Amino acid sequence: MNSKLAEFIEAQGRALVIVALSFAVAGFAFIFRLPIAIFPQTDFPRIVILVDNGIAPVDVQMLTVTRPIEEAIRIVPGITDVRSVTARGATEISVFFRWDVDILHGLHLVQGRIAQIMPSLPPGSRFYINRLTFSVFPMIGCSVTSTTRDTAELWDLTYYTIAPRLYRLPGVAETRIVGGRPPEFHVLVEPEKLNSYGLPLTRVAEAIRNTNIIVAAGMVQENYHLYLTTVTGLIHDQEQIENTVVDVVKGTPVFVKNIATVVRGERPVYNIVTANGRPAVLVNVLQQPDGNAVEIADAVNRELREIRRTLPPDIELATFYDQSVLVRDSITGVVESILIGLLLSIGVLVGFLKSWRTTVVAALVIPIAVLSAVVFMRLFNLSFNLMTLGGLAACIGVVIDDAIVMVENIIVHLSLGQAPVEAAKSAITELTPALIGSTLTPIMVFVPLVFLGGITAVFFRALAFTMVTALLASLFLAIFFTPVLAAVFFRRPTGPAETDLHRAEEAGEGRILRGLTGRYAKALAWALDHPGLVLLASLAVLGGSVVLYFQLGSGFLPEMDEGAFVLDYVMPSGTSLAETNRVLVHIEQFLRETPEVESYSRRTGARLALAIAEPNTGDFLVKLKRDRKRPLAEVTSELRQKITTAEPVIEVEFPHILEDLIGDLAWSPQPIEVKVFHDNPEVFKKVAHDVKEWLPKVKGVVDVINQTFVIGPAVNFRVNVEKAQRAGFGVRDVAEIEAAMLDGELATNMIRGQRLIGIRVRYPAKFRTTVESLRGLLLTSPNGTTVPLSSIADVEIEQGQTEIHRENLRNLARVTARLDGRDLGSAMQEIRDRLYREVSIPPGTVIEFGGLYQIQRESFLGLTQVLLMSILLIFVILVFEFRSFSHPIAILVATMLCSFGALLALYVTGQTLNISSFMGAIMVVGIVHKNGILMLDAEKEFSTRGLPLRDAIFEAGRRRLRPILMTALATVFGMLPLALGVGSGAQILQPLAIAVIGGVTVSMVLSLLVTPVLYFRLRQWIH
Repeated sequence: MNSKLAEFIEAQGRALVIVALSFAVAGFAFIFRLPIAIFPQTDFPRIVILVDNGIAPVDVQMLTVTRPIEEAIRIVPGITDVRSVTARGATEISVFFRWDVDILHGLHLVQGRIAQIMPSLPPGSRFYINRLTFSVFPMIGCSVTSTTRDTAELWDLTYYTIAPRLYRLPGVAETRIVGGRPPEFHVLVEPEKLNSYGLPLTRVAEAIRNTNIIVAAGMVQENYHLYLTTVTGLIHDQEQIENTVVDVVKGTPVFVKNIATVVRGERPVYNIVTANGRPAVLVNVLQQPDGNAVEIADAVNRELREIRRTLPPDIELATFYDQSVLVRDSITGVVESILIGLLLSIGVLVGFLKSWRTTVVAALVIPIAVLSAVVFMRLFNLSFNLMTLGGLAACIGVVIDDAIVMVENIIVHLSLGQAPVEAAKSAITELTPALIGSTLTPIMVFVPLVFLGGITAVFFRALAFTMVTALLASLFLAIFFTPVLAAVFFRRPTGPAETDLHRAEEAGEGRILRGLTGRYAKALAWALDHPGLVLLASLAVLGGSVVLYFQLGSGFLPEMDEGAFVLDYVMPSGTSLAETNRVLVHIEQFLRETPEVESYSRRTGARLALAIAEPNTGDFLVKLKRDRKRPLAEVTSELRQKITTAEPVIEVEFPHILEDLIGDLAWSPQPIEVKVFHDNPEVFKKVAHDVKEWLPKVKGVVDVINQTFVIGPAVNFRVNVEKAQRAGFGVRDVAEIEAAMLDGELATNMIRGQRLIGIRVRYPAKFRTTVESLRGLLLTSPNGTTVPLSSIADVEIEQGQTEIHRENLRNLARVTARLDGRDLGSAMQEIRDRLYREVSIPPGTVIEFGGLYQIQRESFLGLTQVLLMSILLIFVILVFEFRSFSHPIAILVATMLCSFGALLALYVTGQTLNISSFMGAIMVVGIVHKNGILMLDAEKEFSTRGLPLRDAIFEAGRRRLRPILMTALATVFGMLPLALGVGSGAQILQPLAIAVIGGVTVSMVLSLLVTPVLYFRLRQWIH
């Protein structure tokens, strides 16, 4: 059958070349059309529900909002976990689904369940329901500042001018404005004047609201026309507000200007936003999930340049964060790794083949296979990202393996005197089964990833897809393309043809390779004569692998210097905005003094993530200079030391942006999370407090925060219903008047040009600065009775309420921490060993560990299952290929021993065992067993010629030495740029490349010695 295939390839050679080149041309064209992103696009199986219910107490919010929603959505199919945080007037519920659930369908079901229970929820509650993707984090952030204008003017400019111009750009999903205060007109009512007319405060807002209306009264027909009739009293300016009639008292109209002063003001907002130390309005630009990050960023930056030309000179529009810079640098770095790896692999071919003609024929497989993979990326709507490009970079040295073996075999047949066409046909006939088997088996390594869930699958399915398509393309090219080119461009060596196979094999070898072949022949002969010692050495290698495994640190993702970081902070509960701002201004000074910092933005009372934010919490987004001497880790470590020393009252943490993004998407932003469950809230709060105080004692643990925050103090006016009723007040009347006194009541919105400006009725600041001033205020009831507030309500000072955290309807407390200079695995092992001994844990308390550590454990479990399934699939394929058990066992045992090389390389280079290096170890299994297949396939061929078993194994080793060395070295040098961390994006794939290089390097020895010896002993035992 193989001879018929060879004849078909000879007959259809031109068509096959055209097919291969067509794929290459199509792939080159698609390079410029594929979207570019930092990570593969995916929908995380999480939906976030945010509920704003005013200022309802925490316990009331829990009973009326959080719990009904939790219980309602549990019925939705596919849900695995429901977690919630309940604060004063706010609820955040995270709904987690299985990874195989269509999250859009899940979103609709959740929305439907909430709609069903909406009538039973508090009226006026506002809901925000979002599904999470990588695009929930801003792609570009810009700040609007001025030296002369207030934040109301900046907000107005941003909202009505800048944001709309950015929002309309293709690929932009949303523009979020953070900070600033929308401009309003404030009607500052004088209590004395109001009370002199016997009017309640709420009457003022009601009068303005009832005046500022437009109502359709009906239609009028006259003179053959149909007219719409409207009744309007719309307010358009400050004078009209002042002349609004509030009421008629004793026949005299009372105007707003008789009892109040109308001034320009700002909406009451309890947050502070700055950029580089100046009050600012921030515009966060979010991209569409399937958008091209680089193209969208270029369009946004072009539009920002155009906007700057139209702005007044005192306004500065600056970019404080641009994710496309990281995307561009990362993609460029990986592309550089691909190109350098390509050149190094070609260099290996030149060194072995000693001919540019043969080198070019073999090397053409690499670009065509890579471009063919790009075609399939386009067909399956994949993007260029760290994972897909990483897959291409990782397979540079692998895709050439089949072509190397084919070319080397053709050269041997040419040396035996065959014509180029016949040599190509002989190589096809001889190698096709081995090539198919050796290519399908590494593909089997990636098949189990289809069944893997979690963040690991998100990352490595894309990498696996590009590698699989490139490997399949390389197999096609090695069989159908390379022999066709060889038949045309190869020449028979000058001089007489060799009649001896050994001399034919040595014909193309240089002096160094011939010497190496001779030494290998002696080593193989010795190994076959002393199989016991070889197997004993193999056991020692296995033992070394076990020792190295336990010596390696572990983590979730490798650290990546992104050129920016987030600084999250928490002030003590109840801290005023002024005091919080004072501390943060001090921290801003530290940032300005740090030479590596280029710019920063700060949010107080707001956050980058979709989460509840109290006025005492917030974050910085800090951008570092591109040309700097210190890495990100050193900068953050120094800042942490400065802040904790100068401002011990504030709690800070320094997450990396992408790590924080992944953690936020999975609800596990911190590496360490200790969850404390108990039926008694006081017990788990006490345990959480003790854990927080104890954790810093563990070496390397920093940024320890008790995530169960205490919300600031409250002043409660408890109405005496009987006294209030006698004075003509209901409880709601008192509440409405009190609200109007403080933040004021937004009576209506005034249309002014193309803008909506709020009209807010409130008391002047002097009447609402202290609790005592509020107690003494005179209130006028709807029936005209005037009494002081203190006569109908008692003042109660509440020190604070604790947020309620729940997980699957169980209350808990959470303590989180980060690491500095230590791996996650060893830190968590120490915490687990010491926690129960050194912290008092009452009976009935359940301690669980979450955070990135939990994700790491789930990922490692999934990858272990992938590894075991891969080995099983490879074994099955090898059994089908060789029709025996001895061949697969010998190949797989030697393959598994190669893990020693992967672990040793990680240990020597100081890398941890993380999902990247773990995936590299799995790839080693798929790559190195190809050498064993080539070796034992050759043994099979020599055995059919009548050679005894030992001689057949010996000749197979000599025959396959050169192709095994070539393929292994091509793989090593192809991976070398990634292993060296060339470019920004290579850091996340660096451990993978190091593991592969270590495993493949060791495999050169194991495949050439252990595989033949083990097979030899197995055959002896069987027979």
